[in-house]
Amino acid sequence: MLFAACGGDEEEPAAPPAATEAATEAPTEAPTEAATEAAAGGAKLAIAADPDGAKKFTETELTADAGQVEIDFSNPSQVPHAVDIEGVDGAVTETVTGADAPPVTVDLKPGEYTFYCPVGDHRQAGMEGKLTVR
Repeated sequence: MLFAACGGDEEEPAAPPAATEAATEAPTEAPTEAATEAAAGGAKLAIAADPDGAKKFTETELTADAGQVEIDFSNPSQVPHAVDIEGVDGAVTETVTGADAPPVTVDLKPGEYTFYCPVGDHRQAGMEGKLTVR
């Protein structure tokens, strides 16, 4: 009967394909969903201009996880501002005055970046900050 139980070997090959199918389907769906959720969940970078119109951001040191990151820029002041992340293609928001810019999504690799306002002399006036991507 122990050998009959070894017939369980036949069940084991049958079980692994089922498990493999489930594992194949689940990881394909789960990591994609998990990666999307992780990217969407921890990947919003909120940047705001000084509400009083000064040439500065409300925060000058930001952190984000590597991967797809959505840049949400808000400018409540009546001075036009935008955000640009130096060295990252497509990481420039629209210039807005008293409004939120449409979000911009970019792929960020680990490292340190400088974000700044590309309008006029705003960067030279100190409107920049450091972004650390882990």
